[in-house]
Amino acid sequence: MCRSRSVRIAVVAMLVSHAAGAEQARNEPRTEEVVVTSTALRENPLEVAQPTAVVAGDELRRQIAASIGETLSSELGVSSTYFGPSASRPVIRGLSGDRVQVLQDGLAALDVSSLSQDHAVTLETVVSQQIEIIKGPAALLYGSGASGGLVNVVSTRVPTEVPTRALTGAAEVRGDTASEERTGALSLDGGVGNFAFHADYFDRETHDVDISGFTQSDALRRQLIEAGEEPDNVRGHIPNTWSEASGGAVGGSYIGQRGLGGLSYSRYQTTYGIPGEEEAFIDMKQDRVDGKAELDLDGAINKLRLTGAYNDYTHTEFEAPGEPGTVFSQDAYELRFTADHALGGGWRGTTGLQYVDLDFQALGAEAFVPSSKTQTFSVFAFEEKHFEQWTIELGARAEQQKVDVAAELPDFDETAISLSAGTVWEFADDHALALNLTRTQRNPQAAELYADGPHIAAQRYEIGDADLDQEESVTADLSLRHTGQRVSWTLSAYYNDYTDYIYASPTGEVAGELPVYVYLQGGAKFHGFEAELNVPLIDEGQRHLGLRLASDYVRGKLDNGENLPQIPPLRFGAGLHYDQDAWHVGAQAFYYDKQDKLATNELPTDGFTLAEVDASYRVPFGSASVFLFVRGTNLLDEDARQHASPLKDIAPLAGRSWHIGARAEF
Repeated sequence: MCRSRSVRIAVVAMLVSHAAGAEQARNEPRTEEVVVTSTALRENPLEVAQPTAVVAGDELRRQIAASIGETLSSELGVSSTYFGPSASRPVIRGLSGDRVQVLQDGLAALDVSSLSQDHAVTLETVVSQQIEIIKGPAALLYGSGASGGLVNVVSTRVPTEVPTRALTGAAEVRGDTASEERTGALSLDGGVGNFAFHADYFDRETHDVDISGFTQSDALRRQLIEAGEEPDNVRGHIPNTWSEASGGAVGGSYIGQRGLGGLSYSRYQTTYGIPGEEEAFIDMKQDRVDGKAELDLDGAINKLRLTGAYNDYTHTEFEAPGEPGTVFSQDAYELRFTADHALGGGWRGTTGLQYVDLDFQALGAEAFVPSSKTQTFSVFAFEEKHFEQWTIELGARAEQQKVDVAAELPDFDETAISLSAGTVWEFADDHALALNLTRTQRNPQAAELYADGPHIAAQRYEIGDADLDQEESVTADLSLRHTGQRVSWTLSAYYNDYTDYIYASPTGEVAGELPVYVYLQGGAKFHGFEAELNVPLIDEGQRHLGLRLASDYVRGKLDNGENLPQIPPLRFGAGLHYDQDAWHVGAQAFYYDKQDKLATNELPTDGFTLAEVDASYRVPFGSASVFLFVRGTNLLDEDARQHASPLKDIAPLAGRSWHIGARAEF
C-alpha cells in the first residue's frame, strides 16, 4: 500500500472513533417500513406482483463486499460473474450482462460493465443506504437492458428530506483476511431550513486473494494433463487480483412544502489487476452529475418527478505498467420524467418518458467493438387498482433505439414493445398468491451487432451480426407468500420462453490462439424456483432465535437441446440467527450442487459448501452508537467456484476469511 493511501484510510479510521466519542449516539433500533424505490409506485416488496428483495440496515453492513456482485451473490435467485473481487456483476436467475441493469438511485450506472466481465461496476455499496433487487423482467420501467432483472443502489447523494438535526452521518472502517482489504468510508447528511446537503467518501485497497488450493480447477488440470500440457501449479493465492479504489460525492437540495430540487457530483476511480494475466490491469475513472426535481400537485396528477444523470467515463487496459493498450470511453446522459396520478374508479399509476444517449469509443488493438452512438427514447405507463382481496397491475412500454456506428456498418433502428399484467390475491390472513405475466422485447446491443475482434477477457474472438432481430421473451412468475408474525415463507416459480435469444456460439475455428465465437439467435427457455422458510424457535421479549431454510434453482436451455453457458447450479442451505438486545449472532451453511449440464467448451464445476458465521454488537453512546461486526466466510476453506463466472476454472472464490469492521452512526 502506498503511503498516501494508507494515510487516507487512517484518517477515515480516526473519524470513526471521533464520531463515537464526540456525538451522542442513537441507542434504540429504528423500525421503518421497507419501500422499494425502483418499483412503479414505491411500494413494500410484499405488495407487488413481481418478486422483489431489499438488503438494508445492519444486514447490508455485514454483507458488503468489494463489488456489488459479491455483495449480493448469496441472495436467493442471485449469483455473480466474479472476475476477481473488483469486477463482479450480479447474475439474476441465470441472466446477466445486457439483460440485467444496474442502477444508482433509479438511473443507469452509465459505465461499460455490461460490455465485458472484466469491467467493474462504478457503484460503491459501502456508502449506500439499501440495495433493491427485482427478479425477472423490469424492462417495463427501465428499458430492454433490464429484461432479466435489475439491481438499484439507493443513496442520499441528492437529498430528498432535511434531517431533523443539523448534522448526521456515519463513519466506517472494515477489512478482511483473505484479500487484506482495508476500507474506510465517511458519509455526512445535514441541513438547515429548506436546504439539505450530503457528502461521502470511501477508500479501499486489497491485495491478491488467498485461496485454499490451486488456481486451476481439477477439471481444467485433468484436461491439460490429458492434452500433454502441464498445469501451472499456482496455489494459495490468485495472482494479479489486487485493487485500489476511491471516490466520493457532494450534493445538495432545496426542499419546500410541495417539492424539491437538487444536484450531486460524484467521482469513482479504481485500478485493479486482471486474473489470468501476469501484469495486465485496468485503470478506470468516472465523473458523474445527478439531478432530481419533484413537485406535489393537487388533482388527478399528484406528483411530477424529473431525474437525470451525466457521465464522463474512461478506462485504460494496461498490458503491464507503462504499457497502455485499449482505451474505452463513454460520454452518456439519461433523463427520466414521470407523472404519478390517480384515475377514477380507484385506479392509480404513473406514466413517464425516458431518454438515454451513449457516446461510446474503443481505441486500441484489442477494441473488439467499434465506436458507436446509441440513442434510446421510451414512453411507459403503469396502472394499479386495489379491490378487497385483489390487486391488479397493468403496464406497457415502447422503446425506440438507434445505434449509429462509426465504422462502415449498417445502423440499427428498431422499437421494442414490452407489456405486463400482474395480480396479488390475498386469499386468507397473511397469505397471498401473486402472478406476474410479461412480454418483453430487448434490442440487441452494439457488441452483439458489431463485435469483430479478440475479446481477451472472455478468451475468445467474437464476431457480431448486424442483422440480429429483437430478442423477445414471455415470462410467467408465480409466488405464494405467507407473512405471519411467527412462521413466514415464500415459494416462487418462474418460466421464461425466449424467441430469438441472442447468444455467442463457438464455430470450431481459431483466430490466432483464440477460439472464434459468433452471435446467433434461437429459441431458449429458462425455468426455476426460489423458496424460503423462516421459523421462530425462541420469541421471548428481547430474545429471538430463528431458523431459515432456503433454496434456489435455474435451468437454461436452447430449443435445439444445447445447454446455455454459465448457469448457476441448485443451491440449498439453512441458517440460525439469534438476537438479544444489541447483540446479533448468526450461522449458516449453503450447499452448491455440481454443475454438469454444460454448454459447448464448458467444463463441469464440482459441488461445494459455503459455511459462515457472523456476530455484531451495537454500543450505545447517548443518541449515537458504534456498530461492531465480524463475519467469517468459507469456514471450511473449500475450493469454491461460481459456475456463472467466466474465470471459474482459473479463479476460485476466496478461501477462509474473517471480515471485521466498525461503523459509528451519529
